[in-house]
Amino acid sequence: MSVNRQPQRYYFRNIPLQWVMLLTFIVQVIATIGLIKTLSNQSWTGLIYGIVIVLSIAFSFLLTRSLNQSIVDCTRAESQSELALKQALSQLNYLIENSPLATIRWNQEFRVEYWSKQAEEIFGWKAEEVLGKTMYEWRFIFEKDLELVNRAVDKSLGGNYTTCENRNYHKDGSVIYCVWYNSTLIDESGNLISMLSLAQDVSDRKRTEQALRYSENQLRTFLDNAPTPMTIKDLEGKYLSVNQEFAYSLQISEAEILGKKDYDLFPAENVKNIHTWEMQAIFEGIAVNFEETVELLDGLHTFLVTKFPLMDAQEKPYAVAGIYLDISDRKRAEMMLVYQRDLQDGIYNGSADAIFLVDPLSILTFDCNQRAVAMFEASSKQELIGIEGRTLQKRAFTEEELDVISDQIETFGIWSLEVEYITKKGKVFWGNLAVKRITVAGKKINLVRVTDISDRKKMEAILKESEARFQKIAIASPEVIYITVRQPDGTTIFEYANVAIEELLGISLDDLMSTPNIHYEMFHPDDLHTFEQELAHSMATLQIFRHEWRIITPQGIKWVKSQARPERRENGDVAWYGFAIDISERKQTEIALVEAEANLRKINQELERLINLDGLTQIANRRCFNDRIVLEWQRLHREQQPLSLLMFDVDYFKRYNDLYGHQIGDECLIKIAQAVNHLMRRPADLVARYGGEEFIVILPNTHISGAIAVADRIHEAIKNLQIPHQDSIVSNIVSISMGIACDIPNLERSPYVLINQVDHALYEAKQQGRNRSVLFAA
Repeated sequence: MSVNRQPQRYYFRNIPLQWVMLLTFIVQVIATIGLIKTLSNQSWTGLIYGIVIVLSIAFSFLLTRSLNQSIVDCTRAESQSELALKQALSQLNYLIENSPLATIRWNQEFRVEYWSKQAEEIFGWKAEEVLGKTMYEWRFIFEKDLELVNRAVDKSLGGNYTTCENRNYHKDGSVIYCVWYNSTLIDESGNLISMLSLAQDVSDRKRTEQALRYSENQLRTFLDNAPTPMTIKDLEGKYLSVNQEFAYSLQISEAEILGKKDYDLFPAENVKNIHTWEMQAIFEGIAVNFEETVELLDGLHTFLVTKFPLMDAQEKPYAVAGIYLDISDRKRAEMMLVYQRDLQDGIYNGSADAIFLVDPLSILTFDCNQRAVAMFEASSKQELIGIEGRTLQKRAFTEEELDVISDQIETFGIWSLEVEYITKKGKVFWGNLAVKRITVAGKKINLVRVTDISDRKKMEAILKESEARFQKIAIASPEVIYITVRQPDGTTIFEYANVAIEELLGISLDDLMSTPNIHYEMFHPDDLHTFEQELAHSMATLQIFRHEWRIITPQGIKWVKSQARPERRENGDVAWYGFAIDISERKQTEIALVEAEANLRKINQELERLINLDGLTQIANRRCFNDRIVLEWQRLHREQQPLSLLMFDVDYFKRYNDLYGHQIGDECLIKIAQAVNHLMRRPADLVARYGGEEFIVILPNTHISGAIAVADRIHEAIKNLQIPHQDSIVSNIVSISMGIACDIPNLERSPYVLINQVDHALYEAKQQGRNRSVLFAA
């Protein structure tokens, strides 16, 4: 490339040398002219002109020497500069060729003017393949990065130094990542002379960054999608990272957690315990596990916490990680398991039936409930354990019978029979023996239940005796014996019948034998369909026909019972050989028995009601209250609704009894009980006599404000009774003192905690002067 040099200027006291030489020449000319003019005068003026000429000539000589020396110096300096430039260019070329960066120079038309060896290695193209081409004339720039590259070029054309990171194509078609450093040479008019680009292959770094981002994204995705809270804290206890589940548990954002410590988020007692475990994990370099119960916004949560240190390359801890597994449900499940176990134990030992657990192979009893001990009059459970159940029977099962029973249990899973037993004290009773095969923890067990059916057996004995009497009557009155034939066309005829059929049907034997289907005319319309179904089934399967139905005779409606064995004849007819009897009286007895059983159920229901009723006041008694409070406690725990209790008693009731007598005292209690009972507006509300003059009220789904309102109505209702009490210190009429308590049931607490609270409140009401209500205060 040619270099345009500016004309060389030499300065003499800041005056151009050319001007000095011109001035000297002018002085010499003027002095010569003056000298010529003064020669004829021979004056001092001529001498002066001569001296000036001599001095100017001397000055010109000196100036010429100086100029020559300057030219020599300048030539020498220029030679040295060219040598230094050559050396610099040589060094620059060495640096370019050995640089890890690709060097590319573009001319003013943006064509490749120089392509270094490193460019050949990075991009794969030889210099001769790309020289003279623009970057757009071969597949060099990744298509999606063209806009980015164009912006960088435009910025460089403005004379700016630019950097750009983009993708380029290798000659083999692969994509490489490069960082470009661009500088331009611009002339005075702002036109591009050339641009120098340095390119660095950063593909390995980009792949590392991508792998790192992928790894970080995987870790972040894992943390954010983990179902358990996870954290990382530095050694000072500040949160460095938390996952979404941890932030969700605290109901605050991740940004609000980062940089904070446990003391900013959790109660102090939790923080102290967590810190102790973290210190152990850090100093011992191990993972530690512990349980921690924390009060969060949605209630108490129990976590199984794992803490472990994070180590640097020198195996020194730089942070501590934590995993919080919420085991609240498991804890509740464990509590529920305990509850269910206790409940099952209550059912097991509280059952009205004797229950035995029997090994199916040895048929030996290995456990039984308390009812079994009582039913078989044993001294303890040990007397019934390790024995065969058949030893308690009046007639023990034989080995063959046991094999049959075992086969039926194995096939159907259940078996039952009514068996006569003998207790350890020799008492005989009937029991319904039922066996069910169950599996507990992979082990098969026979669950044996014995229900005392002695009372039912007595009833059956009475019924059998009644049937025996009916049988004697039947024997005295011969049964109907018959043969009927169903022909292929559906016609039914009597082939034979004895004379007893006349009394049963009320028609003559001749009419019956001569008229097909005559007996169908006597069927009760409600029973004809089922009769035909049973007959068709017997005809199709040739099984014994057994059926009971009603007929309408001149004497009225009768119940008929028939049994017949079918036979298919060669001509296609089906004949039944059977008998029929009038069972009208037995049916009436069965109906009476059903009615008796219904009456017995009513009696039992009334007995149950009386058991839960206070005999004096005719309201619920304490037993009823005890049952109800447990049920409501469990129900309202599931619903998480409040349960309120009111407990009150009559002020100075002993004085009332002493003054008016116990009969009047009983009447007073009855009036109070009925008055309060009438105030209850919901079926679930219960007023019960708790003892003596003390009453208690259950108010389910009632907040404390509602309980106070009910208490006020009770005070007003008793006041309105205007029952005189002249010996009362607080009023001249009967008054009450009342305690009020309310709680949301929790199965971790007994309902008797609430009862104790309301009792304490009642005590406070008495202490404060009676005739008032006091709310329990913890």
